[in-house]
Amino acid sequence: MTGPDWAEVWRSLAVLACGPEKGGQRKGGHAREAANAVRAARFDAAATRKASERPDTLLNFVLERLRPEHTVLDIGAGTGRFAIPFARVARSVTAVDPSAGMAAALFQKAAAEGLSNIRQVNAAWEDAQVEPHDVAFCSHAMYSSPDLAGFVRKMELKARGICFLAMRIPSHDGVMRELSCRVHGQPHDSPNFWVGYQALYDMGIYASVVMEPGIRCWADDSLDAALQRARRHLGLGCNTAFDDEIREALARRLSFRDGRYHWPDGMRSAMIWWEPSR
Repeated sequence: MTGPDWAEVWRSLAVLACGPEKGGQRKGGHAREAANAVRAARFDAAATRKASERPDTLLNFVLERLRPEHTVLDIGAGTGRFAIPFARVARSVTAVDPSAGMAAALFQKAAAEGLSNIRQVNAAWEDAQVEPHDVAFCSHAMYSSPDLAGFVRKMELKARGICFLAMRIPSHDGVMRELSCRVHGQPHDSPNFWVGYQALYDMGIYASVVMEPGIRCWADDSLDAALQRARRHLGLGCNTAFDDEIREALARRLSFRDGRYHWPDGMRSAMIWWEPSR
C-alpha cells in the first residue's frame, strides 16, 4: 500500500497559496514598490512584536550552533529578524530575498547596529547565485516554491554544515483543518511542517525537529473578520460559495471573550534541521 505523494501535496498547496488573492506580486512599477514597502513595514512590525513577547526558541537553537568563523545563508531574509542576530555572531551573512522593500529595511537595521558583515542578494532562492556557506537557513520562505525538493537540494548544495528549515505547524484539531477538509477534500489549507517533513523523508532526509513550546492563537474583532481570515487561508479570494459552511464552523468553534472571537488555531513553528550527506 502506498501513501500520499507528499511532494505533490506540497506542490498543489503552494500553487493554491499563490492564487489570485496574492495578486499584489504581479503589480508593476511604482504600485509594486509601494506594496512591497507596506508589506516590509507590516512584516517588520510583526517580527519585532514576536521578539518582544517571549524568548525565540528556534532562533536561540540556531545561535547556539553558530561559531565566529561561520558563514550563514539566510534564505528569505525579509527585514532581518534572523539575519541581524546571525550577523552579531557569525563571520558573515548572505541575506537572500526578492523584495526590494525588505532589503531596504534590512539594510537600515544593519546600519543602525553598525553591522557591515551582511551581504544582500535581491533574488528568489531558485534564481539566486551564491557560493557555499557553512550554514543554510530558511524560515517560512519556502511556501511559494512548488518544487520543495529542488528548493531543499539547492540548500544542501550550498551548505557545508547544517541546513535549517522553519515551517508553520497547524493545529491538529483546528478550525482550518475542518474547513480545508470541507472545501478542498484534504486537511491542509497551505504548505506546512507536516507536509514538508514527510516530503523530506521521502527524499531520504532523516531530519531532527525543534518545536516552539506554545501557540499564539488568532483573534478577530468580528465573525466577518474571521470569515475573511478563513477565506485567505483557504485560498478562496472573493469566492463566497463556501461562506455559509465557514460561518457555521466559526460560530460553533470560536469562543467569544473580552470582546473578540478567539480561534483554537494560531501560529506555531517547528524547525527541521539536518547535516547534508556528501
